[in-house]
Parts: sequence; C-alpha cells; structure tokens
Amino acid sequence: MKKIFILVLTILFCNKVFSQETTKNGTPQDERFGFSVGYFGDKFRNAGYLFAWENYLATTQNFTVVGTIQFSNFFATQNFTAVSLLPRIGVRYTTNFGLTLESHLGLGYLHRFYSYDEFDVNAAGDLIRKGKASQAAAMPSIALGLGYDFSRKTELPILYFLRASVNYNYPNKHFLFEASYAIETGLTYILKRSRDKRKVRFHR
Repeated sequence: MKKIFILVLTILFCNKVFSQETTKNGTPQDERFGFSVGYFGDKFRNAGYLFAWENYLATTQNFTVVGTIQFSNFFATQNFTAVSLLPRIGVRYTTNFGLTLESHLGLGYLHRFYSYDEFDVNAAGDLIRKGKASQAAAMPSIALGLGYDFSRKTELPILYFLRASVNYNYPNKHFLFEASYAIETGLTYILKRSRDKRKVRFHR
C-alpha cells in the first residue's frame, strides 16, 4: 500500500510540473487536461463504470504522453463488487484525420467487497462472525486501445476511446495470483487552462 501511495503522489507531481501544451518544436506552454467517463466491463459479464483524469505530459503534432488516474467500480456475478484506483502512464498516437492508437501501463489498488460473511473459530471451538468478507490487492495493468479525436476535424473537444486491458490482482482470496481482462469505452472531454487568461477553454 505504501508503494502504491508513493506512485500516486509521484504521478500527481509529474502532472503538475510537466503537463503543458507545446509549440511545434515541442516547447511546453499551456497546461492541458482531460476528463473521462465511460463503461468498465470486467471479464465482459461484470458491468461497471469508470471516471478518469488525464494529464498530457508532453505533446507533439501526433504523439502525446498521457498520465492518468482512473477510478473504476464494477459489480461481479460472483457475489462481490469491486472498486479500483489506477494510476497509468501511456502514449497516444493521433493521425491527422483523428484516429487514435494508445498503450498504457499502470500499478493500482483493487478492493473487493464480498456478499458473504467471514468467521473465525475461538479457543472453545465457537464460530465468531468477523463481518463481510473483503480483499485488498495490488493491481498491475496493461491496456491497448484505439479511438477517435473529434477535435482534429471539428471544434468539438471530445475523444472517443475503446480499450482492452489485462489487470493482475495480488493477492487474491481464492488464488495466489489472478489475471482478469476488461473492456473500457467512453468519452474524454479535453480542456486547457491558459497561463495568460487563467480560464478553461477548448483544446485545439
């Protein structure tokens, strides 16, 4: 947990220091951000939702280094619900007509809340109810995706994304190490804060 917390703080610090728009030669000028909302489907059958905050750490005409903090919540058919907080670092390639290709690596935190109770046995052999079962786990993650950036051809500051991710959970209540897959799809609203006017305005 301590390492995950340090990682989150590191990404937040990098976002503050390095997240700036660039000129044609790559020189940072303006901070730029994106806010995402969408569907999170664990193993295709466990539906949920996601919210994410994107920070654009470096930008050229076609490439963007993206720092992300994503919150997800899904409801499993195996009698549990789960929440996760996932910092990611990735690269997004955008063609001149708006098609995007991206890849991300992350290390986050997953917590499962089961619908059944846990019990202990005391010295007298009696069952003692501990409460609802739960499981905290570290969650390394890798994701690949594609999408479309509407702002390349229109004034609409919206990006559509579709990603497939593999998320590893350690430890797991039933297995020492578990890998699960997920589908992530939704929209990202891209915004920019000008250093001069200090107001939010459309990106590009």
